[in-house]
Amino acid sequence: MTLPDHFRAAFPWFPSIDHARCRRDLRCLNFCPNEVFEWDRTTGQPFVAHPLRCAPGCMICLEGCDAGALSLPTQQEVRTALARLRGEELA
Repeated sequence: MTLPDHFRAAFPWFPSIDHARCRRDLRCLNFCPNEVFEWDRTTGQPFVAHPLRCAPGCMICLEGCDAGALSLPTQQEVRTALARLRGEELA
């Protein structure tokens, strides 16, 4: 299911890269089916170029990165974002 852009922009589901752990082996670019990552030729590192392409709940990039350089939002971050989108107050 594809989410509308305005909803997707308000929902923080996309990876972060720990460049200190990154092996620069292009695995994230090769594993991601949604082409979220691109390669920065200047720095020689991958970066999250298209965060809104990342499908909420997808974790394929985490499985592909055996260096542990990628992370996704925590369960608490997801709950907070969903509550905000629903207009709910968190206790």
